[in-house]
Formats: sequence, C-alpha cells, structure tokens
Amino acid sequence: MKILLEKGDTEAQIKMAEAMLANKIVSAVERIEYQSQKVQKSDDEVAKAVIDVVGLFGVSTQWTAVYRVLVDYCGWDDDIVKFHKRMNTLLKDVRLKHPCTYQSIQKPLAEHGILAKNFQRWKAYYAPSDDRFFKRQMFIAKKLLELLSINA
Repeated sequence: MKILLEKGDTEAQIKMAEAMLANKIVSAVERIEYQSQKVQKSDDEVAKAVIDVVGLFGVSTQWTAVYRVLVDYCGWDDDIVKFHKRMNTLLKDVRLKHPCTYQSIQKPLAEHGILAKNFQRWKAYYAPSDDRFFKRQMFIAKKLLELLSINA
C-alpha cells in the first residue's frame, strides 16, 4: 500500500494518511495471526455444543457469539447468509427457543463494532460496567469454546 502525498497537503492530512497505513499493516498482521488458530471440529461436535449453548441464550442475538467462535476457531465461512444456512441445516431436526436467523447475527455485528472483530480482540476489550449486551455475548462465546474444548 502506498501513501500519495500532494503538494499543499497539511501536516494533519499527512499524519492521518500515515495512521491509516499503519492501521492497515496491523490489520493484515492480525488477520494472518488469527487465521493460524483454526481447529477441526466435526459437524456432530459442533451441533452438540451449539445445542447445549443455545439453551443458555437469553436473547436470540446471542447467535452472534456462536458465529464469532465458529468463524474464528473452526474455519466456518464468515458470510452470514452461508453461516445461517449451514447452521440451520446442521440443526434442522432440533426445535430451538431462539432459532438462528440472519438478523440475529447481523444486527449485533452492525450495532456493536467489537462484535464484528476476531474473538481475540473481544478478550482485550474493556466493556463499560453497564454494558450487559457485550457481557452476554462473551459468556456464550466462552461457554461454546469450553464445550468445543478450544483454548482461546
């Protein structure tokens, strides 16, 4: 990636361009680091763990935590439509109080920036003490990791 500077750029513009470049470099390094942490889990192992953890859901938007764990650690596709279809195929014979829907995953990702990031970033995030939403997501993610015997 290059920074294109033009005559007349202010010092603030130059610093912003440098910061954007540095951020892109860090993101690329993190992406490579996170991709190396994948583990193989069978569909049966995933289904059993997900059924157990969905029983702990208080709200349907906690599917976002399941999505994050399976994408980050088990190599599931991060496309929400594909994830949703795969999960519903996997659990087609299971009646759930909180079924997996596109909206139950997408809405929290759009509304809470940290949820769209790799779980490693979640662990470093300091949620405000009154942020119950993030804490519920973190609880489900940690429980699913435990059920799948994944050290994160």
